[in-house]
Amino acid sequence: MKTLIYLFPLFLISCTVTQKVIYKTDDLSVQPSVRTYPIRVEVRILTDNRAHIDENKILFSDPRQTTLNGKKSCINSEQHYKPDSVVSQVSRMIAEHFNKARLFNLSFYNQSPYSGYYLTGTLNSFYGQQEFSTGALIGAQFGVVGAIATSGLKTPGKIIIEIADMKLYRKDGTLIKDLGNFYKEYEEDLPVDASCWCIYSNVNEKLKDFNSHLVEKIRTDLADVTFE
Repeated sequence: MKTLIYLFPLFLISCTVTQKVIYKTDDLSVQPSVRTYPIRVEVRILTDNRAHIDENKILFSDPRQTTLNGKKSCINSEQHYKPDSVVSQVSRMIAEHFNKARLFNLSFYNQSPYSGYYLTGTLNSFYGQQEFSTGALIGAQFGVVGAIATSGLKTPGKIIIEIADMKLYRKDGTLIKDLGNFYKEYEEDLPVDASCWCIYSNVNEKLKDFNSHLVEKIRTDLADVTFE
């Protein structure tokens, strides 16, 4: 009975671990000659459309360790994000990435009295899956030595990120540019762990790549726009 009493709090802790949408931006490199648009832009919190897309529904119904296409798999289950936090955290990272990439003079998260423009969009996908690693699970049973021995393991995975209906407006509501949709799908071997937390960090790392490409798309799309 004592064993059950000791294990019960651990079970509760493992079920309430909160995952964040975050990555380092300090290592983002920017060429001195890069074009910076002379405006201040709010990155408004994206509209969340993920639950209405069939492929995403498993993220809202299943735990992070599940069975997908007959295989034990890891998914970035919504269970471990705070309610309604994914779109706000993705939006915050976009604003931070824009600032590091010097896309605009200044980018703000959500709303600011100091901005003259705002960017809107819809998050259609923030989806990650990868095969569960039996090797990592076995390694974890041997403590630090086992973890080191299996640290380089990877399993096949797929990550999809899509932001749709992106638009840049002047603060008075005038549409400046319809930036359309931006979609990237990654299919490759991804780092693993024994408990499926890995898929959350793997999705975050791909968001970093996604946002780097998003910066270049927007920079190109705005090339024909004159800002007063």
